[in-house]
Amino acid sequence: MSEIDLKCTPKVSIGPLARLGTGVSEWGSRALLIADKSLEVRAADIQDQLDSEGISTILFAREGISSDTETLDEALSLARGSHADMIGVLGGEKVLSLGRLVASTSRSILSAADLMSGRTPDKPGLPILEIPSSGRFTLLFRNEALLNDSQSQRAVLVPLAVPPAETVLIDTSITGKLPVRASALSMASLLFSAVEAFLSPRSDFFSDIQARSAIRTAAGLLREVKEQAVDPDYRIREAETAVLAAFSTGLTGLGPGMILSWAVSAASETSKAGVAAVLLAWVLESPLYAGSPKLKELAGLIADSAEDASDSPAGEVRSLFGRLDLPGRLRELGVELSNVLQASAWAVDILGAERPDLNEGVFREILDLSS
Repeated sequence: MSEIDLKCTPKVSIGPLARLGTGVSEWGSRALLIADKSLEVRAADIQDQLDSEGISTILFAREGISSDTETLDEALSLARGSHADMIGVLGGEKVLSLGRLVASTSRSILSAADLMSGRTPDKPGLPILEIPSSGRFTLLFRNEALLNDSQSQRAVLVPLAVPPAETVLIDTSITGKLPVRASALSMASLLFSAVEAFLSPRSDFFSDIQARSAIRTAAGLLREVKEQAVDPDYRIREAETAVLAAFSTGLTGLGPGMILSWAVSAASETSKAGVAAVLLAWVLESPLYAGSPKLKELAGLIADSAEDASDSPAGEVRSLFGRLDLPGRLRELGVELSNVLQASAWAVDILGAERPDLNEGVFREILDLSS
Protein backbone atom coordinates (compact mmCIF):
# COMPACT_ATOMS: atom_id res chain seq x y z
CA MET A 1 0.00 0.00 0.00
CA SER A 2 1.55 3.31 -1.07
CA GLU A 3 -1.27 5.85 -1.00
CA ILE A 4 -4.24 6.33 1.31
CA ASP A 5 -7.12 8.80 1.32
CA LEU A 6 -9.45 9.28 4.28
CA LYS A 7 -12.79 10.95 3.58
CA CYS A 8 -13.23 13.00 6.72
CA THR A 9 -12.70 16.54 7.95
CA PRO A 10 -9.96 17.50 7.43
CA LYS A 11 -9.18 15.57 4.25
CA VAL A 12 -6.14 13.42 5.05
CA SER A 13 -3.88 11.90 2.40
CA ILE A 14 -0.87 9.65 2.89
CA GLY A 15 1.12 9.89 -0.31
CA PRO A 16 3.65 11.89 -2.34
CA LEU A 17 3.88 15.67 -2.68
CA ALA A 18 2.75 15.28 -6.29
CA ARG A 19 -0.79 14.90 -4.97
CA LEU A 20 -0.97 18.13 -3.02
CA GLY A 21 -2.54 20.10 -5.88
CA THR A 22 -5.66 17.91 -5.78
CA GLY A 23 -8.49 20.27 -4.82
CA VAL A 24 -6.15 23.01 -3.59
CA SER A 25 -6.26 24.91 -6.89
CA GLU A 26 -9.93 25.63 -6.21
CA TRP A 27 -9.01 27.71 -3.16
CA GLY A 28 -7.49 30.65 -5.07
CA SER A 29 -4.35 31.80 -6.85
CA ARG A 30 -2.15 33.15 -4.03
CA ALA A 31 -0.66 31.21 -1.14
CA LEU A 32 1.53 31.97 1.84
CA LEU A 33 3.75 28.98 2.60
CA ILE A 34 5.12 28.76 6.16
CA ALA A 35 8.05 26.41 6.82
CA ASP A 36 10.99 25.77 9.08
CA LYS A 37 14.16 26.95 7.33
CA SER A 38 15.66 23.46 7.64
CA LEU A 39 12.94 22.28 5.23
CA GLU A 40 13.52 24.94 2.56
CA VAL A 41 14.36 22.37 -0.13
CA ARG A 42 11.07 20.58 0.47
CA ALA A 43 9.30 23.94 0.62
CA ALA A 44 10.71 24.77 -2.82
CA ASP A 45 9.26 21.47 -4.11
CA ILE A 46 5.87 22.49 -2.72
CA GLN A 47 6.16 25.90 -4.38
CA ASP A 48 6.88 24.19 -7.71
CA GLN A 49 3.85 21.94 -7.26
CA LEU A 50 1.57 24.85 -6.43
CA ASP A 51 2.99 26.87 -9.32
CA SER A 52 2.07 24.04 -11.69
CA GLU A 53 -1.51 24.43 -10.42
CA GLY A 54 -1.46 28.17 -11.19
CA ILE A 55 -0.90 29.21 -7.57
CA SER A 56 1.78 31.81 -6.83
CA THR A 57 3.44 31.50 -3.41
CA ILE A 58 5.36 33.57 -0.92
CA LEU A 59 7.65 31.57 1.38
CA PHE A 60 7.88 32.54 5.05
CA ALA A 61 10.77 30.48 6.47
CA ARG A 62 12.66 30.95 9.72
CA GLU A 63 15.24 28.94 11.63
CA GLY A 64 13.50 27.24 14.55
CA ILE A 65 10.18 28.83 13.62
CA SER A 66 7.51 28.36 16.28
CA SER A 67 3.99 29.32 17.27
CA ASP A 68 4.84 32.40 19.33
CA THR A 69 3.20 35.81 19.36
CA GLU A 70 6.06 37.67 17.67
CA THR A 71 6.26 35.22 14.77
CA LEU A 72 2.47 35.08 14.45
CA ASP A 73 2.18 38.86 14.10
CA GLU A 74 4.91 38.85 11.44
CA ALA A 75 3.21 36.04 9.50
CA LEU A 76 -0.20 37.72 9.80
CA SER A 77 1.22 40.94 8.38
CA LEU A 78 2.64 39.03 5.41
CA ALA A 79 -0.57 37.07 4.79
CA ARG A 80 -2.67 40.24 4.88
CA GLY A 81 -0.25 42.29 2.78
CA SER A 82 0.01 39.61 0.09
CA HIS A 83 -3.77 39.04 0.02
CA ALA A 84 -3.19 35.31 0.41
CA ASP A 85 -6.12 33.09 -0.56
CA MET A 86 -4.76 30.11 1.34
CA ILE A 87 -2.09 29.08 3.83
CA GLY A 88 0.34 26.20 3.36
CA VAL A 89 2.45 24.97 6.26
CA LEU A 90 5.32 22.48 6.42
CA GLY A 91 6.95 21.56 9.72
CA GLY A 92 6.52 20.14 13.18
CA GLU A 93 3.59 20.58 15.55
CA LYS A 94 4.49 24.12 16.61
CA VAL A 95 4.83 25.26 12.99
CA LEU A 96 1.53 23.59 12.14
CA SER A 97 -0.13 25.46 15.01
CA LEU A 98 1.33 28.71 13.66
CA GLY A 99 -0.15 27.98 10.24
CA ARG A 100 -3.57 27.33 11.72
CA LEU A 101 -3.49 30.58 13.66
CA VAL A 102 -2.50 32.57 10.56
CA ALA A 103 -5.22 30.90 8.48
CA SER A 104 -7.94 31.52 11.07
CA THR A 105 -6.98 35.12 11.89
CA SER A 106 -5.63 36.77 8.72
CA ARG A 107 -9.01 38.05 7.47
CA SER A 108 -9.72 39.75 10.80
CA ILE A 109 -7.93 42.68 12.40
CA LEU A 110 -6.91 40.71 15.48
CA SER A 111 -3.31 40.45 16.65
CA ALA A 112 -1.49 37.67 18.47
CA ALA A 113 -2.01 39.54 21.75
CA ASP A 114 -5.76 39.50 21.12
CA LEU A 115 -5.68 35.71 20.75
CA MET A 116 -3.61 35.37 23.93
CA SER A 117 -6.27 37.36 25.78
CA GLY A 118 -9.05 35.05 24.62
CA ARG A 119 -10.55 36.99 21.71
CA THR A 120 -11.63 35.03 18.64
CA PRO A 121 -11.73 36.11 14.96
CA ASP A 122 -15.05 37.55 13.80
CA LYS A 123 -14.51 36.64 10.12
CA PRO A 124 -14.10 33.26 8.41
CA GLY A 125 -10.54 32.04 7.99
CA LEU A 126 -8.56 30.89 4.96
CA PRO A 127 -8.27 27.35 3.58
CA ILE A 128 -5.17 25.57 4.86
CA LEU A 129 -2.84 22.87 3.57
CA GLU A 130 -0.90 21.13 6.38
CA ILE A 131 2.16 18.93 5.77
CA PRO A 132 3.55 17.48 9.04
CA SER A 133 7.31 16.97 8.63
CA SER A 134 7.30 14.25 11.31
CA GLY A 135 4.03 12.76 10.08
CA ARG A 136 2.57 13.57 13.50
CA PHE A 137 0.07 16.26 14.51
CA THR A 138 -1.73 15.66 17.79
CA LEU A 139 -4.30 18.37 17.04
CA LEU A 140 -5.06 17.01 13.56
CA PHE A 141 -8.75 16.41 14.31
CA ARG A 142 -9.14 19.24 16.86
CA ASN A 143 -10.05 22.82 15.92
CA GLU A 144 -7.35 24.20 18.20
CA ALA A 145 -3.80 25.53 18.02
CA LEU A 146 -1.01 26.18 20.50
CA LEU A 147 0.25 29.74 21.01
CA ASN A 148 2.86 30.99 23.44
CA ASP A 149 3.81 34.50 24.48
CA SER A 150 7.21 35.52 23.09
CA GLN A 151 8.09 37.39 26.29
CA SER A 152 6.75 35.24 29.14
CA GLN A 153 6.57 31.95 27.15
CA ARG A 154 3.09 31.39 28.64
CA ALA A 155 1.26 28.79 26.58
CA VAL A 156 -2.43 28.83 25.67
CA LEU A 157 -4.60 26.57 23.56
CA VAL A 158 -6.59 28.73 21.14
CA PRO A 159 -10.01 27.43 19.99
CA LEU A 160 -10.52 27.92 16.26
CA ALA A 161 -13.45 27.93 13.89
CA VAL A 162 -13.65 25.17 11.31
CA PRO A 163 -11.66 26.38 8.26
CA PRO A 164 -13.46 26.71 4.90
CA ALA A 165 -11.25 23.89 3.60
CA GLU A 166 -8.45 21.86 5.14
CA THR A 167 -6.18 19.24 3.60
CA VAL A 168 -3.46 17.31 5.41
CA LEU A 169 -0.77 15.55 3.37
CA ILE A 170 1.60 13.08 5.03
CA ASP A 171 4.47 12.37 2.66
CA THR A 172 6.53 9.43 3.89
CA SER A 173 9.47 10.55 1.75
CA ILE A 174 9.71 13.54 4.13
CA THR A 175 9.18 11.62 7.36
CA GLY A 176 11.63 9.00 6.09
CA LYS A 177 14.44 11.56 6.36
CA LEU A 178 14.08 11.71 10.15
CA PRO A 179 16.96 10.18 12.15
CA VAL A 180 16.06 7.07 14.16
CA ARG A 181 16.10 8.93 17.48
CA ALA A 182 13.80 11.66 16.17
CA SER A 183 11.44 9.00 14.83
CA ALA A 184 11.44 7.23 18.19
CA LEU A 185 10.67 10.45 20.07
CA SER A 186 7.89 11.26 17.62
CA MET A 187 6.36 7.80 18.09
CA ALA A 188 6.71 8.14 21.88
CA SER A 189 4.68 11.34 21.69
CA LEU A 190 2.07 9.54 19.57
CA LEU A 191 1.89 6.79 22.17
CA PHE A 192 1.37 9.41 24.89
CA SER A 193 -1.59 11.02 23.11
CA ALA A 194 -3.22 7.64 22.43
CA VAL A 195 -2.72 6.53 26.05
CA GLU A 196 -4.44 9.65 27.36
CA ALA A 197 -7.30 9.23 24.89
CA PHE A 198 -7.75 5.67 26.20
CA LEU A 199 -7.73 6.81 29.86
CA SER A 200 -9.81 9.94 29.27
CA PRO A 201 -13.05 10.42 31.24
CA ARG A 202 -14.55 11.35 27.85
CA SER A 203 -13.62 8.06 26.23
CA ASP A 204 -16.34 5.75 24.98
CA PHE A 205 -16.61 2.45 23.13
CA PHE A 206 -15.73 4.00 19.76
CA SER A 207 -12.78 6.10 20.94
CA ASP A 208 -11.41 3.13 22.87
CA ILE A 209 -11.31 1.05 19.69
CA GLN A 210 -9.16 3.70 17.98
CA ALA A 211 -6.96 4.29 21.03
CA ARG A 212 -6.30 0.58 21.68
CA SER A 213 -5.19 0.08 18.11
CA ALA A 214 -2.98 3.19 18.16
CA ILE A 215 -1.33 2.19 21.46
CA ARG A 216 -0.64 -1.38 20.39
CA THR A 217 0.72 -0.32 16.99
CA ALA A 218 2.81 2.59 18.32
CA ALA A 219 4.45 0.35 20.92
CA GLY A 220 5.20 -2.24 18.24
CA LEU A 221 6.68 0.36 15.91
CA LEU A 222 8.93 1.61 18.71
CA ARG A 223 10.31 -1.91 19.11
CA GLU A 224 11.13 -1.99 15.39
CA VAL A 225 12.36 1.56 14.88
CA LYS A 226 16.11 0.87 15.07
CA GLU A 227 16.01 -1.83 12.41
CA GLN A 228 13.06 -0.81 10.26
CA ALA A 229 12.99 3.02 10.17
CA VAL A 230 14.45 3.14 6.64
CA ASP A 231 11.82 0.74 5.29
CA PRO A 232 9.12 2.61 3.28
CA ASP A 233 6.47 0.19 4.58
CA TYR A 234 7.47 1.07 8.14
CA ARG A 235 6.98 4.77 7.37
CA ILE A 236 3.52 4.09 5.95
CA ARG A 237 2.52 2.19 9.11
CA GLU A 238 3.97 5.05 11.14
CA ALA A 239 1.81 7.56 9.24
CA GLU A 240 -1.30 5.40 9.63
CA THR A 241 -0.68 5.19 13.38
CA ALA A 242 -0.21 8.96 13.60
CA VAL A 243 -3.62 9.49 12.01
CA LEU A 244 -5.24 6.88 14.27
CA ALA A 245 -3.75 8.39 17.43
CA ALA A 246 -4.81 11.89 16.37
CA PHE A 247 -8.30 10.60 15.62
CA SER A 248 -8.66 9.16 19.12
CA THR A 249 -7.47 12.49 20.56
CA GLY A 250 -9.96 14.27 18.32
CA LEU A 251 -12.74 12.31 20.01
CA THR A 252 -11.62 12.82 23.61
CA GLY A 253 -9.59 16.05 23.57
CA LEU A 254 -6.02 16.60 24.75
CA GLY A 255 -5.22 14.91 28.03
CA PRO A 256 -3.73 16.79 31.01
CA GLY A 257 -0.34 15.11 30.62
CA MET A 258 -0.02 16.14 26.99
CA ILE A 259 -1.10 19.67 27.88
CA LEU A 260 1.61 19.75 30.54
CA SER A 261 4.12 18.57 27.91
CA TRP A 262 3.11 21.45 25.62
CA ALA A 263 3.45 23.93 28.50
CA VAL A 264 6.87 22.65 29.58
CA SER A 265 8.05 22.70 25.97
CA ALA A 266 6.95 26.33 25.65
CA ALA A 267 8.53 27.35 28.96
CA SER A 268 11.87 25.71 28.17
CA GLU A 269 11.88 26.13 24.37
CA THR A 270 12.51 22.39 24.17
CA SER A 271 11.11 19.78 21.79
CA LYS A 272 7.61 18.73 22.84
CA ALA A 273 8.29 15.17 21.69
CA GLY A 274 11.28 14.94 24.03
CA VAL A 275 9.32 16.34 26.97
CA ALA A 276 6.45 13.94 26.28
CA ALA A 277 8.85 10.97 26.23
CA VAL A 278 10.09 11.96 29.68
CA LEU A 279 6.72 12.69 31.24
CA LEU A 280 4.61 9.73 30.07
CA ALA A 281 5.68 7.25 32.76
CA TRP A 282 5.49 9.88 35.50
CA VAL A 283 2.03 10.95 34.38
CA LEU A 284 0.83 7.34 34.50
CA GLU A 285 2.06 7.05 38.11
CA SER A 286 0.52 10.36 39.16
CA PRO A 287 -2.89 11.16 40.68
CA LEU A 288 -4.06 12.13 37.17
CA TYR A 289 -4.97 8.51 36.45
CA ALA A 290 -4.76 6.84 39.86
CA GLY A 291 -7.49 4.26 40.25
CA SER A 292 -8.34 4.03 36.55
CA PRO A 293 -9.81 0.58 35.85
CA LYS A 294 -8.01 0.56 32.50
CA LEU A 295 -4.44 0.65 33.81
CA LYS A 296 -3.88 -3.11 33.79
CA GLU A 297 -5.27 -3.43 30.26
CA LEU A 298 -3.09 -0.51 29.19
CA ALA A 299 0.02 -2.30 30.46
CA GLY A 300 -0.90 -5.27 28.28
CA LEU A 301 -1.35 -3.05 25.23
CA ILE A 302 2.13 -1.55 25.66
CA ALA A 303 3.95 -4.79 26.55
CA ASP A 304 5.48 -7.25 24.08
CA SER A 305 2.58 -9.56 24.89
CA ALA A 306 -0.40 -9.24 27.19
CA GLU A 307 0.52 -12.54 28.87
CA ASP A 308 3.95 -11.25 29.94
CA ALA A 309 2.76 -7.76 30.92
CA SER A 310 3.12 -6.37 34.41
CA ASP A 311 0.31 -4.52 36.17
CA SER A 312 2.18 -1.23 35.71
CA PRO A 313 1.84 0.67 32.42
CA ALA A 314 4.50 3.10 33.67
CA GLY A 315 6.88 0.18 34.11
CA GLU A 316 6.15 -1.05 30.59
CA VAL A 317 6.81 2.46 29.22
CA ARG A 318 10.15 2.69 31.04
CA SER A 319 11.17 -0.74 29.79
CA LEU A 320 10.25 0.13 26.20
CA PHE A 321 11.81 3.60 26.20
CA GLY A 322 14.91 2.34 28.03
CA ARG A 323 15.72 -0.03 25.16
CA LEU A 324 15.79 2.98 22.86
CA ASP A 325 17.85 5.17 25.22
CA LEU A 326 15.07 7.78 25.28
CA PRO A 327 15.35 10.43 28.00
CA GLY A 328 13.85 9.57 31.37
CA ARG A 329 14.44 12.87 33.17
CA LEU A 330 13.89 16.48 32.17
CA ARG A 331 17.49 17.33 33.04
CA GLU A 332 18.61 15.01 30.23
CA LEU A 333 16.95 17.52 27.88
CA GLY A 334 18.74 20.43 29.56
CA VAL A 335 15.51 21.49 31.30
CA GLU A 336 15.88 22.94 34.80
CA LEU A 337 12.94 22.54 37.17
CA SER A 338 13.07 26.17 38.32
CA ASN A 339 12.55 27.34 34.74
CA VAL A 340 9.41 25.29 34.05
CA LEU A 341 7.41 25.32 37.28
CA GLN A 342 5.17 28.03 35.81
CA ALA A 343 4.05 25.45 33.26
CA SER A 344 1.93 23.91 36.03
CA ALA A 345 -0.20 27.04 36.23
CA TRP A 346 -0.46 27.27 32.44
CA ALA A 347 -1.66 23.66 32.25
CA VAL A 348 -4.37 24.35 34.84
CA ASP A 349 -5.45 27.46 32.90
CA ILE A 350 -5.65 25.51 29.62
CA LEU A 351 -7.72 22.75 31.20
CA GLY A 352 -10.04 25.32 32.82
CA ALA A 353 -13.41 24.05 33.95
CA GLU A 354 -12.97 20.72 32.15
CA ARG A 355 -10.94 19.26 35.04
CA PRO A 356 -11.81 21.20 38.21
CA ASP A 357 -10.31 18.34 40.24
CA LEU A 358 -6.81 19.24 39.07
CA ASN A 359 -4.59 21.93 40.53
CA GLU A 360 -1.05 23.19 40.18
CA GLY A 361 0.14 20.84 42.91
CA VAL A 362 -0.58 17.75 40.83
CA PHE A 363 1.45 19.06 37.90
CA ARG A 364 4.25 20.41 40.09
CA GLU A 365 4.67 16.99 41.67
CA ILE A 366 5.01 15.39 38.22
CA LEU A 367 7.64 17.96 37.23
CA ASP A 368 9.51 17.56 40.52
CA LEU A 369 9.66 13.76 40.23
CA SER A 370 10.61 13.84 36.55
CA SER A 371 13.34 16.44 36.89
